[in-house]
Amino acid sequence: MNMAFTFPSKIIRRYVAHPCLSLLSLLGLSLALMEIIQIGPMPLLPAMLYGVLAVSFVLLPVINDQTCWAIIVAGSAISISLTQDSPFVVSGMLIALGILAFSGTVSEWLIAMLICSCTYIARSVMVGNFNVFVSVSVTVMFLASLLAGRLVALRQQAFIREEQRLKLQLQLQRLDYMKQKNRLAIQIHDSLTNNLSDISLMARIHIDDNIPDGDDWAIVLEHSQEAFTQVHDIIDILSSEDKDAKSETTFMVELRNLLDERCSHLHALGYEGDATIEGFCIKTTQEEKEEVLSLIKEICNNIQRHSLPHNGSFELIVRLSPSSMEINEMNDITAGSSLAAFEQSGRGLSLHSKRIQELGGELNYRSDDGLWVLYAKIPLSHMETTKT
Repeated sequence: MNMAFTFPSKIIRRYVAHPCLSLLSLLGLSLALMEIIQIGPMPLLPAMLYGVLAVSFVLLPVINDQTCWAIIVAGSAISISLTQDSPFVVSGMLIALGILAFSGTVSEWLIAMLICSCTYIARSVMVGNFNVFVSVSVTVMFLASLLAGRLVALRQQAFIREEQRLKLQLQLQRLDYMKQKNRLAIQIHDSLTNNLSDISLMARIHIDDNIPDGDDWAIVLEHSQEAFTQVHDIIDILSSEDKDAKSETTFMVELRNLLDERCSHLHALGYEGDATIEGFCIKTTQEEKEEVLSLIKEICNNIQRHSLPHNGSFELIVRLSPSSMEINEMNDITAGSSLAAFEQSGRGLSLHSKRIQELGGELNYRSDDGLWVLYAKIPLSHMETTKT
C-alpha cells in the first residue's frame, strides 16, 4: 500500500520541482491537441504518432532525454506521413530540441538538430513545395532553439560553480574559525588552569585546624574550584563539545541551586538580603538558560565587589511569566570597597546588555543616592511557565 502511494507522489514532486519543464510540457501538449483538432480525421499511423507525441509531452518533466527523442522522432514521422502542414508539430520539435540541448551531450543535440532540419527539407521536397528561404528560416529556428538551450545550460553551470565557490569559502571560514577557537581554548587551558592549580595547591596547604586563617583559605579553595568549573565549561564551548547532553538538571533546579548557593555565600561574608523566585518554568532554550544564570552570577559578584560586608544589603527577585523572565536587584553601595586596578573591569554588565538585546530583551541599571538598581527582562519564547 505504501509503495502504491509513494510512486505517484514522486512523480508529482518531479512536476513541482521543475516548473519550467512543466510549462513547456503543457505548451507542447496544447499545441499537439490543437493540431489534432484542426486536422480532424486522419490515417491510423499519424493518429498513433500524435498519441505518442501527446504522451511524450505529458512525461517530459519526469523523463527528460528519452521523451525529447520520442518527440523528435514522432514529430519527424508525422511531418513525412502527413500531406497537410503541421506547424504545431514543428513547434513541439523546437521545444524538445532546446531541452535536449540543455541536458544532453554535444553529439546528441547535434544529431537531433540534423534530424529536425533534414526532416523538414525532405518533407518539402516530397510534397513539392520546397523553398530555399523557408527551409533556411526553419533551420535557423532549430539552431536558435538549440542555442537557447545551451545558453540556459551554461548559465546554470555558472550559477552552480558560484554556489560551490561560496560553499567552499564558507567551509574555509568555518575551519579558520574552529582553528581560532581551538587556539583560544589551548591558551585558556595553559594559562588560567595552571594559575588556578597553584592557587588550589596553596589553599590546600594552608587549610589546617591549627592555622588561624584556615577558614579563609577554605573560601579561596572553594572559589578556585568554582573557577575551574567555569574555565572548563568555556574550554568545552570553544572546543565544540556538546554541553546539553551532559546536563540532566532542569532550569528551575539550576536557578534555585544557584540562588541558594550565592545567597549562602553572601550571608557567610556578612551581607544581609535574600533572593526569591516568583513563578515557575518547565523548559527553556540553552541560550536563554546560560544568559540568565550568567547574569545572576554577575549580579552577585557585583554585590560583593562594590559593597563591604556587614555594611551592605541586597534584594534579588526573579519573576517568571508566560513570555519573559524579569530580574529586579537592588543593593547598597554607600560603603563601596576600593578595588585594585587589575580587579576592575566595567565590562560585565555591558556585555550582558548586548547579549540580552540579541535575545530581544533589555537590561537597565543605575546608581541612585547610594543605591544600585538593576532591571533585566529576558524573553522566554520557548518556555512553558505557570504562575505559583
